[in-house]
Amino acid sequence: MKKWITIIIVAAVIVMGTASVLLYQTARGPVKEEFDQASKRVMDETPMKEIENTTMYHGAKAYTVITGKDDNNEKVVAFVPEKKEGIIVKKWADGISKEQAINKLKDEKQPDKILSVRLGHESVGPVWEITYLDKQRNLNYFYLLFSNGEWWKKIENL
Repeated sequence: MKKWITIIIVAAVIVMGTASVLLYQTARGPVKEEFDQASKRVMDETPMKEIENTTMYHGAKAYTVITGKDDNNEKVVAFVPEKKEGIIVKKWADGISKEQAINKLKDEKQPDKILSVRLGHESVGPVWEITYLDKQRNLNYFYLLFSNGEWWKKIENL
């Protein structure tokens, strides 16, 4: 009897594990497809020749943000809109770094924990979006302009 119980438990674990993997892959499918389409557009329509990183940004509009190198081996960032609008390309050297954005936040707000730092695009142009928790564990968003590191928008105490 113990043998049958063990076999049933092992089979259930295998079935649940397989189902979990398939569910994850199915859920990630649209994101992977969006990344693939955006990467193809960037390689075809911009001077970018090598892709280093791809992320999503959802602000007023959704963008796939792709960093990489152009044919001069300079680091660039491309903002690919979800709709078939024009791709926006900026040189990495023309903006502030992720570390500079984090330092600016720390100088102004003293966050308890930084949750994420991502590059995105808004009506004012490229921005760094920093999501963090303050000392009271409230969720906050801090937006800096990529071009000069100036504050653009804050959403506090959520």
